[in-house]
Amino acid sequence: MGSLQTFFYLALISAVMIGLTLLFVGIVVFGLARWFRQTRGETPLIFWLISGAVTVVFLFIVLGTAGVLYGFITYGAS
Repeated sequence: MGSLQTFFYLALISAVMIGLTLLFVGIVVFGLARWFRQTRGETPLIFWLISGAVTVVFLFIVLGTAGVLYGFITYGAS
């Protein structure tokens, strides 16, 4: 398998991982928004804690995937 094909598959895997992450984070955000409306804002601490955790997981997956892809690209370019 050539290097161009390898990088294509890495980019494809990265796009799928980021897309799935966006999908799952979107589902959680819409669920949190609906839950926050139902509770009429009575429990903002729980809302912010869950939102913060979702944000950290989102950033970890997206930045980790981008970092691995960047590492492979720079390694393959040298």
